[in-house]
Amino acid sequence: MRRRLASLLNESPAALQFAQGEHGKPRLAGEAAGSGLAFNLSHSGSWALLGWSSRGEIGVDIELWRNLNDEAALVKRFFSPAENSAYDALPAATRQRGFFECWTRKEAYVKAVGRGLRLPLHSFDVSFGDNRPARLLRHSAEVDGERRWALTGVDVGSGASGAVVLEGETCHISQTADG
Repeated sequence: MRRRLASLLNESPAALQFAQGEHGKPRLAGEAAGSGLAFNLSHSGSWALLGWSSRGEIGVDIELWRNLNDEAALVKRFFSPAENSAYDALPAATRQRGFFECWTRKEAYVKAVGRGLRLPLHSFDVSFGDNRPARLLRHSAEVDGERRWALTGVDVGSGASGAVVLEGETCHISQTADG
């Protein structure tokens, strides 16, 4: 992350300084703070997803699919009523994928808005399931209504889900694989 951000800023990796926002979101500090570059990082297993933007805040999330003994309980506890209905409507064979699609989209949103899990996950809706494109369907009333957020999925291959939320009307991503 440090190397990638440093290359974007034409800085040495060692020169970068970091700080935390009000709710713990990492940001650039020191001389790079005025660059306007926002970034976010997520990892799951040996996978990592790094996103950056010079146009506004960004949130990313990646999750490898895995069996969760309490998946249905997590859905009931954290997903909105509309998302609970969407999850329940999925065939049993696609519920795990649906769960992780929804989870990564919600995580990316709470990270982008800078609130983390202090923002109730049931306070907004995202699309998922049946190959539906990633969309933010309902913004949280607890987030500044003047700001707009765009959500998109990230193709990370079979067995994983990824999402990016960017401040603005649209979100375009380009993917690179680094070792």
